[in-house]
Amino acid sequence: MDWILRNARLSCFDKLVDLGIADGVIVAQEPNLAQKASQEWDLAGRVVLPGLVDCHTHLDKAYLGAVNHSGTLLEAIDVWRQEKLARGSKDVLSAARRALEQAMLNGVTALRTHVDTEVTGDLVTVEALLSLREEMRGQIDLQLVALGLITFSDECADTMRTALEMGVDYVGGAPALTPDPIADLDALFALSERSGKPIDLHIDETEDPAMLTLAALAERTIAHGLQGQIAAGHCCSLAFVDEPTAARVINAVAAAQIHIVTLPLCNLVLMGRGHRPVPRGVTRVKELLTAGVTVSAASDNVQDPFNPFGSHDLLHIAQLTAATAHMTGADELAQCLDMVTSHPAQLFGHRGRIEPGAIADLTVLDTTEPLQAITAPPLRLATFKRGKLVVKTEVTRRWEQPDQR
Repeated sequence: MDWILRNARLSCFDKLVDLGIADGVIVAQEPNLAQKASQEWDLAGRVVLPGLVDCHTHLDKAYLGAVNHSGTLLEAIDVWRQEKLARGSKDVLSAARRALEQAMLNGVTALRTHVDTEVTGDLVTVEALLSLREEMRGQIDLQLVALGLITFSDECADTMRTALEMGVDYVGGAPALTPDPIADLDALFALSERSGKPIDLHIDETEDPAMLTLAALAERTIAHGLQGQIAAGHCCSLAFVDEPTAARVINAVAAAQIHIVTLPLCNLVLMGRGHRPVPRGVTRVKELLTAGVTVSAASDNVQDPFNPFGSHDLLHIAQLTAATAHMTGADELAQCLDMVTSHPAQLFGHRGRIEPGAIADLTVLDTTEPLQAITAPPLRLATFKRGKLVVKTEVTRRWEQPDQR
């Protein structure tokens, strides 16, 4: 064996177990493992989670500290479109690399980023992020989504097609931001069919209850036979419709097996400005889960015009999801942890679980209490990618004597 993590605490076991890892896979999981390994670590009861998966981010915008005076989505878009003109590939690489390193420090082993593909100049950023994907291979899995308003202009459509040909993994878009969302949605499905690339969209990031492209997305998903193959982020307007409408749309989403991604931090920042009382602006997480929909939670924007906060800390995102969705029971808190581990891992073709035969993507927490992973997110002590130690954090604590404090 390459590694044995001894005396690990898993949330699903009462007893401590040893985890044996070989060739990037968990090969043993039992107490007091008799075998030896090239490297061993006695965790002394510390919690081990599956690698965290940040399935909706924007690395091309990361750490762009431009000011959004109104705090709205539309101003954020305008500010970004101006600021990105002065951002070269070196700037993008530096910021994106910093973001990925921060994510790995926080236990992230896979990350999906949307990247703007609106104008020809955006292809420089695409090329930079594709090169970063190769640079980071073996440390973190990185997927790219071509984010464009395909019906906005011929240049945008051409840029999206070129990005996909260059190696971008997914067709993205934001139909609700276009003059004709349904036509935009149909154009995105057509591009997906021509390119052979699956779909991951920004859907209904608005407080307008009349904007429900999520329902149209569900219809088209079934019509194209793509059940279980499409992801939809945000879905904010679902929180603003009446209960019968919400139930109808949620049932359609469940039938289409659409993977919903909630972005609580960013949507708390952007949604509801100008509304009184101020709504949370986060989609109906609990109702979607109850209907059998797979729901994940992710970071979205980090320290940019869309959101001044964030550090790709998915345990904080899970905690925020639990708070905003009123999922505070023990079983519900466990569900929120699944929303940053096993659920988004499905988008990368992984189990996202700790069990024999699973890929050894793991994060070690500086706590012996499993529930504290979400109630009081602790320091991440180590991140393993396919059985290899990517980063380890060592902590020294010293309490001074009372008369010395």
